[in-house]
Amino acid sequence: MSLRLRSPRTTAIAAAIGGVLLAMSPLTAPLLAASPNPAASPTTCRPSQLIPSMSPPRGTYSSSAGFRATLWFKNTGATCAPVVDNVPVQAVNGPSHRPVGISSLSGTVAYPMMVLGHGDFVYATVSIGSISTAQFKELVRVHGSSCSPKYANGIEVLANPRVASDSWLSHYFALPERVPVCTQDYFNVSAGVIEESPVGFIKGRLEASGGPGNTSGYRPYPGMVWATAKGGELFGATVPASGYFEFRVPVGTYQLTGSSPLYGGGSYRCRGSIPTIVRTRVFADENVICTEK
Repeated sequence: MSLRLRSPRTTAIAAAIGGVLLAMSPLTAPLLAASPNPAASPTTCRPSQLIPSMSPPRGTYSSSAGFRATLWFKNTGATCAPVVDNVPVQAVNGPSHRPVGISSLSGTVAYPMMVLGHGDFVYATVSIGSISTAQFKELVRVHGSSCSPKYANGIEVLANPRVASDSWLSHYFALPERVPVCTQDYFNVSAGVIEESPVGFIKGRLEASGGPGNTSGYRPYPGMVWATAKGGELFGATVPASGYFEFRVPVGTYQLTGSSPLYGGGSYRCRGSIPTIVRTRVFADENVICTEK
């Protein structure tokens, strides 16, 4: 749960329950680490050359876990240094993308410089904390506070207006469904610091196995597939009728899961058989099986 009380006297309590929270400071540019050879330092990435995308394409949402996704930024230009900071994100609603609640803003911490070659990626997590958990309801009761939620149907990755050389343009992503966002006493929209990692790929097929009278073996299913890292980071892809999927992830070990509207109406979980190990620029093959009885 990613929630933060606005009241200073209760921030420590919210942090203990909510985990890692973002500093809600004004938008400012972080100081990049000094280079021993300034002449050799790459230029800051231009706004147009870092292209954002979201994985899974609409993220995932449940009333108990809230919304989670990963934002990717691909360098489509020459070698450059991105502005390393928390990604500013705003929940929005409606065709005019009207802001809902308080945005997750960038901070003032100085992070080490990153250098991205052409085609390289950086990423950051984004979340909207659940307001339906027993812990959050108890927090509201104890402190006599209020979330006063309104619903959002999208998020915008914001450009930082106070950084002339900001590294990305504003970009809108639709949410999987309407998600409640606090507008009073609490912040529940957050985004992490940009991270750099070698990238690999996961590919495979979402398949059905078994079922009454089945004699055809494995059958392709459409739906969604997710890869969950050991640290909880979530990546994923939409799966077409062919069942085949492919998506990029940072190097590491992942557990694959999936769902399909043809398997319990999407409410049942499909699973990969073993943890999937992803190495740099290599495709890891793993099918996700929906076992029918």
